[in-house]
Amino acid sequence: MAGVRAAGFVMCAIAAAFAVAWGTVAPAAALGSAERVWGNGTEWQLLMPGNSSPPLKDKTQPFYVIAPIDPANPQSAGRWGFGPHDSVMNVRPRQGTDTTGMCAMVVVVPGPNGVPGGNIDVIPDPNTGAPLVRAADVDGDGVFDLLTSTATVETAAHAGLVALFQPLPGGSAVAFTCPVRHMVHE
Repeated sequence: MAGVRAAGFVMCAIAAAFAVAWGTVAPAAALGSAERVWGNGTEWQLLMPGNSSPPLKDKTQPFYVIAPIDPANPQSAGRWGFGPHDSVMNVRPRQGTDTTGMCAMVVVVPGPNGVPGGNIDVIPDPNTGAPLVRAADVDGDGVFDLLTSTATVETAAHAGLVALFQPLPGGSAVAFTCPVRHMVHE
């Protein structure tokens, strides 16, 4: 029961921090740009839109915000009030540009069964202080599995190792179109 209360406290703290950060910290990439994103365990290039969130369509897919897998080389320098972080989404492998439809931001934080340093690896976000998870021991073998696919994120969530928090600034999800393409190495 203590884990459930702790998870509730974490969610409230993140909501408060996100509300403050959303109102005071502009996204690092206010204009359209490209960022790296994890999909099916590999990196893709996401063609990020500008600062606007279009109205939600019928269906969105989760766009998970996690702690950077490599803190020295995060996929995003910062967006939506968060500092440097990585992101994970479901990607259907195809050649060329693939429009995956609408994405809605979901933050991956410790769940009621998650123990930082025990069965999850957590790094606090430098802007919001939110404890972002980047790895979890999803199969109980004592080895952290990097959260680089939606399957791993959702398996960790099903086990209660992580919780999935969807901020709703102004009462709406942070949603955007999310076209991806194969990584272009510079």
